[in-house]
Amino acid sequence: MAGAARQYRAFTLLELLAAMALMVVAASCLYTALYTGFRARRSAMSAVEPTALAVNAIELLKQDIYGVLSPDGVLAGAFVGTNSAGIKGVDADSLEFYTTHVYAADDEVAAGLGQIELMLAEDDDADDGTYQLLRRVTTNLLSLKAVDPDEQILCRSVVSLNLRYFDGDGWVEAWDSTADANSLPQAVEIDIEIAHDENRQTGEPQKRRLVQCFPIPCGVWAKQESESEG
Repeated sequence: MAGAARQYRAFTLLELLAAMALMVVAASCLYTALYTGFRARRSAMSAVEPTALAVNAIELLKQDIYGVLSPDGVLAGAFVGTNSAGIKGVDADSLEFYTTHVYAADDEVAAGLGQIELMLAEDDDADDGTYQLLRRVTTNLLSLKAVDPDEQILCRSVVSLNLRYFDGDGWVEAWDSTADANSLPQAVEIDIEIAHDENRQTGEPQKRRLVQCFPIPCGVWAKQESESEG
């Protein structure tokens, strides 16, 4: 009918309430999925990050070991591995030696001779009783005065550090080249334990153990053996 007013059909209150309820359900499902995904990501990162740092620390130590200097060489000193326990009764060994493979601090790489000290230290920022793995590097070996070493934190959340040394017949827990004709071991084994996510049932941190063995370059200890036999 011409001139008649058009009629528009609007949503009823019941339809609006049903649409809003569906939107709330969809948003709730989306939030739950996103929350679960982010929580899984945080959990994975917290488990992987300490281990990744420990792997990088082991790789750096391997390069140091490959460049080890003979204790009776020029600008070199003793190779000393100390077997000790921390205040918590866990393995907290330390190692001191000289090498040609040196990384300086401040993200700058420096080549040359240096003294390396590897040890565990108390971590004041950790509330779970774990340690931090320290690497101290002294590069100026000709200095006439005492030089403070560059201190690098290789990784945190360390539970224990155990070092062993192969003498040709078996593994020993400590090594002192000054007491053994300036000799070097034939290989070094590093055994490091890292803590990560807490166990929800016990509340204790879960632990991951990494073990790797590094052979001393045969040219170094073989030369020492021939010199001692001669």
